[in-house]
Amino acid sequence: MNILTIDFETFYSSTFSLSKLTYDEYINDDQFEVIGVGVQKNNDEPKWFSGTKQETRDWLVQFDLDSNAVVMHNAMFDASILAFHFGIYPKVILDTLCMARAVHGATVGGSLKRLAEYYGVGEKGTEVHNFINYRRETFTPTELAAYGEYCKQDVRLTKQIFDLMRPKFNKTELKLIDMTIRMYTEPKFMYDREFLVTHLKEVKDKQRKILEDLNLTASDLRSNPKFAELLRSYGVEPPMKVSPTTGKDTYALAKTDEGMKALLEHENPEVQALAAARLGVKSSLEETRTQRLIDTGDRNCGYLPIGLNYYGARTGRWSACVVADTEILVYNAQQGVAVKRIVDVILSDLVWDGEGFVEHEGVVFNGYAEVITWDGITGTEDHVVFTDVGEISLYQAMQGGHRIKVAGSVEDHHMDSARRLSRTYKK
Repeated sequence: MNILTIDFETFYSSTFSLSKLTYDEYINDDQFEVIGVGVQKNNDEPKWFSGTKQETRDWLVQFDLDSNAVVMHNAMFDASILAFHFGIYPKVILDTLCMARAVHGATVGGSLKRLAEYYGVGEKGTEVHNFINYRRETFTPTELAAYGEYCKQDVRLTKQIFDLMRPKFNKTELKLIDMTIRMYTEPKFMYDREFLVTHLKEVKDKQRKILEDLNLTASDLRSNPKFAELLRSYGVEPPMKVSPTTGKDTYALAKTDEGMKALLEHENPEVQALAAARLGVKSSLEETRTQRLIDTGDRNCGYLPIGLNYYGARTGRWSACVVADTEILVYNAQQGVAVKRIVDVILSDLVWDGEGFVEHEGVVFNGYAEVITWDGITGTEDHVVFTDVGEISLYQAMQGGHRIKVAGSVEDHHMDSARRLSRTYKK
């Protein structure tokens, strides 16, 4: 059985990328496009191909992937392209990102660049950052050739890293990696669309009736004391915080307050409805999650891909792959139990793992770009920051030596989140 190492290069933009979408959302979107693909057979020189979807599939078929083992870095992404886009399913799926999680944990990092540096096998290129917003037809022949060389280098690095880590894994663990990836690329769970649609309608109808029965006015919802009394009438004590201006306890009922966000996920759907109405949002969390299940099933012919990360936790357990707005139950000494967006979770927070509040190692994103660190900020190279010369990318700030400004704006809050978390993207 041959070992084939594969890497895809795909279209991405400032608004369409894996930092904002799940793999199946990204790959099944109308905007998705394969720019090209690199393939290395065993230890031969890698080959690069760029063409139409049909031409690319015809080129890939020559490698007889369904009879051979395929190595990828972040196989959940590349194997999903093979499955969802081309209908190709390798006989064995091997993943250097999964292997790195088990071997190195958080000490080295999971990016191809970090692993290449650690193992001293070569340098990863940066050409991908030059071609944001580029469609395949946008490239000049010279640019496309350069992109091909970049891709082939990624393939070489992946194969060399695989060869170095392979002795640390027995066949059982490699099979577990294969099975984990196939839970996403070849899903078996099917959704009951009729049930979900009916449930969604019932949730919306029930929430609408709750508000109608309460005969609430806009002023009732906007008034902190009146809204607090409404919550108490449902047996819920209103969330509180210390006012930054007076230093006294006050209601934490603003849209940005963690306690208010937590009410959107309250066990009582009536409380969810009140919170949703107060915040002026269109749907409660139950509505959003139900709609997400429907949309995911619709995109995948009725099946639900299960995205789990092999060895995602330092204990060796699987972890979930989630998007930036996913809410996490946390505990810390200052706030107690709270709900936070995953990008706002800090290392001092304990996170709920289903059994208890446990320590964590930071948030890991599976996206499209390496991260860099400049002036205390860690993020993707195109992450927007505010500097002494205005709003520019983190990469431009580092190249130009521009200092990052910190103030009290919403944007600065995002920068602070970047400081507190180590974000690892695919490539």
